[in-house]
Amino acid sequence: MSDRRVDIPGGGVPFQNWPPQVSLGSEEEAEADGAVKVIIGVASPALLSGLESLVSDTAGLVLGCSAPTTDRLLACCMEAEDCIALVDPTLGPQGLRAFMQLLRMVAARVRVVLISDMHSPHMVREALRWGASGFVEKTAQPAEIRAALVAAARSQRYLSPGMAADLADSSVLRDLSPRERHVHALLTRGDCNKLISSLHPNWQ
Repeated sequence: MSDRRVDIPGGGVPFQNWPPQVSLGSEEEAEADGAVKVIIGVASPALLSGLESLVSDTAGLVLGCSAPTTDRLLACCMEAEDCIALVDPTLGPQGLRAFMQLLRMVAARVRVVLISDMHSPHMVREALRWGASGFVEKTAQPAEIRAALVAAARSQRYLSPGMAADLADSSVLRDLSPRERHVHALLTRGDCNKLISSLHPNWQ
């Protein structure tokens, strides 16, 4: 495995040259195998390049298109219909709520994974409230971004551990017991009630 890293200006995602988990072949072959299209919407060319490599090297995913502008992102999502949009919410001038609503209007089945260096608990709550499937930091390791995309492909939710902890510690959740905060962290990770109760049978 190569150790060469690509430095991304402005604190982007550090990527390594990882060998592909599975050769996806052509886009048509990937779709035939049930691969999920990923539309990448970020303005930074360096970050875009790193994310394209990550998606191409992830089994079960196929790169649909890259969109450095909101208009291009919306057009790609409308064409793909059932897809994952890996998006920097600052791509467009509108706020997070309007951005999410616009994506839903043009492609109702799009699963949105946000990638941003702005992730206050309030913003994360808003993203989840408006239907985001995941939220990761731009500085996240490739494995974490991959985990968020794979979770979205399975119609699950994913928050980075740091964001989940910040959300649990935010003022809205401060009055919860440690056990309730732990359950909340599991839920934001995408675990269902049945799974949580099977892991912790004494929790009612």
